[in-house]
Amino acid sequence: IITFKNSQNLREIFAKVPIDKVLIETDSPYLTPVPHRGKSNEPAFVSFIAKRGAEILNVDEDVFRNQTTKNFFSLFKKVV
Repeated sequence: IITFKNSQNLREIFAKVPIDKVLIETDSPYLTPVPHRGKSNEPAFVSFIAKRGAEILNVDEDVFRNQTTKNFFSLFKKVV
């Protein structure tokens, strides 16, 4: 919900989380991110969450995507 207009407090908390601890997801089919609010959610919309997360942490979007992918595999004990 970091993409939601009224989630400023959550974005402030998110900004304090180290990037190597961040995971992202879409909570499909609910909690559709901006700009698709009001529509059914789908996994493809995770890109909007990644874009907003990168903005909040002030990092390049590719860096954010790569790091959150590494975080996922690290959490689930897979080798990247």
